[in-house]
Amino acid sequence: MSVRVIAAALVILPLTVQVGSADLAGDAYRLMRYWYGTIWSQDFQEGADLAADLTCDGVADRVFAWRDGVNPEGEYFHVALVTKPGGGAGWERLPDVASGLLPLRINVGTGAQFALCDNRRKPFGSGYRTTVEPVPEGAQTRFALPAACTRWLRIDDGMCDTLWVGYDPAQQKFILDRN
Repeated sequence: MSVRVIAAALVILPLTVQVGSADLAGDAYRLMRYWYGTIWSQDFQEGADLAADLTCDGVADRVFAWRDGVNPEGEYFHVALVTKPGGGAGWERLPDVASGLLPLRINVGTGAQFALCDNRRKPFGSGYRTTVEPVPEGAQTRFALPAACTRWLRIDDGMCDTLWVGYDPAQQKFILDRN
């Protein structure tokens, strides 16, 4: 009899874990569609969909990074951080979604200090590479980050300097660094 109970518990445990991560994935896509519209998936084909603990809470967040190819306002590279439960000011929320989305729009081709170079490889935006890397040397101290903040995004356009995107949990906002 106890063998059956153990077997049932083993079957139920993995399903519970999957449901939790499935909820974040569902929340992420709902928030992305609402915030960026249905056109974002067209641009996102060359983007990155990453799991990383950027909020420094020990739980993997969902991160989307892609080059916007259709924005009439200008050339941008977007980063969207989706986490549960999501922070306060600056976080986008929907009434029936437990997660929050924090958007970041980075200029492309302006020559500004915190911008990416214009890279028009075909397919559009394919020259950009976004990875999750250890926090760059010195950034932990420079930005007074807690020890739990160990990973940032590294965005490389293949032309200019590397742009680093991190998160400051005390201020609940993105912070940028170069090289």
